[in-house]
Amino acid sequence: MKTKAIVHIMSKNRMNSGAFKADIDAMEELYDKYGINTIIFYKGEKIDYLNIIEKLEKYGVYTVNYANKQDLLEKIKEEDEKFEILFVYTAVELMIKTANYLRQELGLVVSDYPDIFRDKSIQRKLLQENNPELGIKFVKGEPDKLDINYIEKEIGYPFIMKPVNGVQSSGVGKIDKKSDFFKYIENYKEFHDRLKARGLENKEIIVEEFIDGNLYTLDYFVTPTGKVIFSKPAQEILGIDFGFNDYCVVARVASKKVEDDLEGSGLEKFIKDTVKACKIKNTFVHHEFKLTSKGKLKTIELNGRFGGGRVDLFKEAYDMNLFEMLLDSNITPGELKKNNIVFNICASKRGKLIGIDEKIFEAIKKRPTVVATNFDKSFVGKETGLTKDGFTKMGTIKLLSLDLEQITKDFDYIKGKYKKLLIIKSKEELIEERKKNKKGFFGTLKEILGGERR
Repeated sequence: MKTKAIVHIMSKNRMNSGAFKADIDAMEELYDKYGINTIIFYKGEKIDYLNIIEKLEKYGVYTVNYANKQDLLEKIKEEDEKFEILFVYTAVELMIKTANYLRQELGLVVSDYPDIFRDKSIQRKLLQENNPELGIKFVKGEPDKLDINYIEKEIGYPFIMKPVNGVQSSGVGKIDKKSDFFKYIENYKEFHDRLKARGLENKEIIVEEFIDGNLYTLDYFVTPTGKVIFSKPAQEILGIDFGFNDYCVVARVASKKVEDDLEGSGLEKFIKDTVKACKIKNTFVHHEFKLTSKGKLKTIELNGRFGGGRVDLFKEAYDMNLFEMLLDSNITPGELKKNNIVFNICASKRGKLIGIDEKIFEAIKKRPTVVATNFDKSFVGKETGLTKDGFTKMGTIKLLSLDLEQITKDFDYIKGKYKKLLIIKSKEELIEERKKNKKGFFGTLKEILGGERR
């Protein structure tokens, strides 16, 4: 009998990130509890710290590098001769279609519409056709072919525009009036080029009605027969909630309050109905949804992987290894151990990143519930901006505590300082600064020359 294994398709960036430690901890736990091995595939030359990773083999964690998609398939099939591969997973957004393809090649069950997690219009279409109560109004098309008059008539203001196959909140914009629409289209080429440089090609835009309410998420596993294995909900706080015009996730929250907010909302039925309508099978799902002011649950987006930081978040908050949902259909999350909040450090405006305000950052680090912080200094000196324009987060701040009152106070403190945390200078500010420096230089030179004449 073959030993069982789970395949992970990773990038070197992830293997060099803090998230990799949480991944490894989860893999080791699967080996200890179930005897499940993990095979990590990554693209390119062998990583320079391979000797460290090889030590993980005693915990059932193996690594394989590959050159291209065909090489990846061949090497996975080689591993399939040695192991019984249960699942192919990726945490990398751009590899979700590849992971689906590999599952199909291995004869594993996949969703009826495998592209559903990369093409948001398929999600909208299936919900509208199979369960109109779950659906919302939408249209899609190429930027220069969208008809604003048709959109005004069929959807109305306000509405949301975003790429059909975007990532995170890149390209997400709220349109309140006609001029906003034309400004979005005008700026789209610059945004498109920036994402294309990151490996994303967005030829079409989806336009959908705006849904009010707080944004929540739920990560779950759908078995090959369509049964849903649940974890717990989390809340996402967005840039617009912090006073700047961006739909980036500024903070994700797992707490008793979040559980209470969704109590009696019919969440489990909503999730099961969505899975059925979209014909989802044998995959992990990160489900973003809103609880509207009228008490209705509406899907914002579905993704075929865990949400960012969720492996770490749920282990710390609920002592739950999310990967166990794949192995045990009866697993349920435990009681909340600690309230957990993670801030993403994102830019609140466009400009050159000068640095981080060390005084504010140090004050944040000293807050009672702050347990970890990081800031990637490699971003300093470069252009930065909103995630809707294609830019990314630059660090994180983690809060953990059983004391809901104290962690709420620390959340509010960080929220109050958030827009001042990064020192960003706009193009206009930099030009003005250069002018002043130039005047200062020539003023000093004039004084020196004047003194010499005297």
